[in-house]
Amino acid sequence: MLPEKMDENKEAQEQRTFLRERFLRMLGSISGANADVKMHEKTKVSCKIGVADVDFHHVHVKDLSTPMGVIPQATLRTSDIVSISLPQVNKERKS
Repeated sequence: MLPEKMDENKEAQEQRTFLRERFLRMLGSISGANADVKMHEKTKVSCKIGVADVDFHHVHVKDLSTPMGVIPQATLRTSDIVSISLPQVNKERKS
């Protein structure tokens, strides 16, 4: 492999590592936060964010409030999620 290609690969790997670490820290910091979740089929739910699996395919939540009632604990597939809003976090940032 050419030396400049090795440098590019190393730099790209360092950038991925940096971004992955920031993402994991963000996930840890929002654990327990209230969230509004928009899902496919125009479904809106609210919950407390728990933890996500290592590949970020699932998010575990508490007190999931759905149109059909409240579920004490649930797992949401990230492929079903359109967006997650964290009102309290957004409010604190504006202050």
